[in-house]
Amino acid sequence: MKTVMFYNQKGGVGKTSIAVNFAYLAASEGFRTLLWDLDPQASATFILRGDDDDAPKASKIVSEESSLDELAISSNYNNLFLLASSLKMRLFAEKLAESKNPVKRLTRILEATQDEFDLTVIDAPPNLTGLSETVISAIDLVVVPLQPSPLAVRSSQVMIDHLASIGLSEKCVALYNMVDLRRIGHRVAISETEPIGKLPKLRSFIPYSADIEKMAITREPLPVISHSSKSSLAIQGLYNEISNLIYAR
Repeated sequence: MKTVMFYNQKGGVGKTSIAVNFAYLAASEGFRTLLWDLDPQASATFILRGDDDDAPKASKIVSEESSLDELAISSNYNNLFLLASSLKMRLFAEKLAESKNPVKRLTRILEATQDEFDLTVIDAPPNLTGLSETVISAIDLVVVPLQPSPLAVRSSQVMIDHLASIGLSEKCVALYNMVDLRRIGHRVAISETEPIGKLPKLRSFIPYSADIEKMAITREPLPVISHSSKSSLAIQGLYNEISNLIYAR
């Protein structure tokens, strides 16, 4: 089983919409996919029509008596399952920290589902904590979405530098999201091939689109709303690029 997380310490960068769409596309290709909503704001859960009653307690996730596949619910889409979130998920870091080795425990939690799922997609909370480091240590790839502006890049630089200082930046790649092609600065940013900070930059980028905002209204993945729009095609290109990365590892 492969694991990929969409993460940035800064909120409002579009990580949830990308995580949901990535998981949906994987499932539509026949991969049994688990979308694990780790964010207590539960936006991914909302888009996939989950609710608070579907979210397990953090202690149950950490417990050795239950597994993620037992706690997950089926979505409305073939092969796509949801480990729902709610405010209860804010205690996950605390419960995981109670184990003697949090990284080892999380690794075991994920490995226990390898016969049930081909891929786990994690929508991480927007903060830089010990939980973030633990999750990154236990998974295959972290995708860091950010907007192509100097201030957005600068706000992520502390996180990037910190991950590099503890040897975790090698698992991370950067992605430009919410790209407005009418703006010169955005066009220049996506044309550059240099790393963003210490992170390699994906070739793919996601343009700003009202269609993506509709996901929270219709509570559906973007390809369901608009299969052939520019933003949907961009999501497909991103999916292909990330898939090549994680399955090459």
